[in-house]
Amino acid sequence: MLDRNFLYLTGLPGSGVGFLSQLLAQHPDIYSSNLPSPLGDILVNFRSFVSTNSQVANHLNQEFNLTMERSLLAMRGLINGWYSPIFQPWIVDIHPQWLQHLELIHLLDPNCRIVVCVRELGQVYAAIENQHQKTLLLDFPEKLAEMSRTERAQQLFAPQGAIGSFLKSLEQLQDLEESLEQQLFYVVYEHLMSDPNEVLTELVNWLNLAPISPDFTKINQELPNYSESSGKYVEESYNPNQPLVYYTLPKRFEVTIKQNFGWFYRIFYPGQL
Repeated sequence: MLDRNFLYLTGLPGSGVGFLSQLLAQHPDIYSSNLPSPLGDILVNFRSFVSTNSQVANHLNQEFNLTMERSLLAMRGLINGWYSPIFQPWIVDIHPQWLQHLELIHLLDPNCRIVVCVRELGQVYAAIENQHQKTLLLDFPEKLAEMSRTERAQQLFAPQGAIGSFLKSLEQLQDLEESLEQQLFYVVYEHLMSDPNEVLTELVNWLNLAPISPDFTKINQELPNYSESSGKYVEESYNPNQPLVYYTLPKRFEVTIKQNFGWFYRIFYPGQL
């Protein structure tokens, strides 16, 4: 089994993952670096290696169960080894695709706790578009800069897009068994930004840890990019003295988003349908 308790942190672009990770880092029992972790990619690449390597295939043919057990122990060993220098009992690991790999993580870490940050979808798109207008000299990793705003929105919300891929994984959580659902904790961006103390208290209580009062002067306002995103998918800085940032977007965009992702609004924003 794993040596530590892990909190797998993920979320929509600009949904407060970086801010929340900094709040968690102030707890004495939690390690959180506020940096996206390569661990998820390492594990997925290891699985790909086991699935395609000819020598491993020979072992699978001759001793399937033993090879599966070795692979499981090796992947757990990777996790333990990566965080072996850390002394805190809880470790936050940030990756944008943890939901996509949920079943793998649950196999490796049956006691996993997963925190999912969400945000009103129109505001997610509008925040990305607003950031793009500030960085017109740079292209998206997906090469979206030359597209019209409508085309860009379609690509972002497509099943393989920066927003759509996360929503696809999030929608599938509705089919999970109840026991696994209890290992998920949802953080709504608007709640986090309006009352971070309350959200943090609820979260650490869910982890059975003592509550803390965070020091907001320690929050780094220059948050790192959530991924290799050419500066397109970034978070707004938290400012307790300013109201929540709200972006306007074309009405037809708003209507289309709510029509296409009604399930999301029924779960997280029922008052906006």
